[in-house]
Amino acid sequence: MEDQRLLIGDLAGQTGVSPSAVRFYEAAGLVRPEARTESGYRVYDSQAARRLLFIRRAQALGFKLSEIKRLIDAPRAEREDELAYFTRVLAAKIGEIQTRISGLRAVARELRHLESTLAAQPPPATCHVGDCACWLPA
Repeated sequence: MEDQRLLIGDLAGQTGVSPSAVRFYEAAGLVRPEARTESGYRVYDSQAARRLLFIRRAQALGFKLSEIKRLIDAPRAEREDELAYFTRVLAAKIGEIQTRISGLRAVARELRHLESTLAAQPPPATCHVGDCACWLPA
């Protein structure tokens, strides 16, 4: 992206982020307009576009806005320090994802068990799903 000045609609169109989301990210301190026009319109530079693309990618990877803000606000020390910090953040995120995967696998096992229980012994015709004992843990 070359260095250019963008109004919020142009920035939104370029990044696929809605204007209301841009304003939300601004309120959260994640992106800032470079200036405002005489009529009060926000003007952004190409850095804002890169920032929004980073935010979208980080969210797609499971980062919360508070985590993204912390990454953005991290002190710009020497490159090695910044990379070490980011590596620690990534390792923590990987650990969280692995924990969630384990939890989802446990849920899948429980659902398979419920499915096989129902297949082996269907509930009576008078059963209402919300009241059926088949939902109780084995």
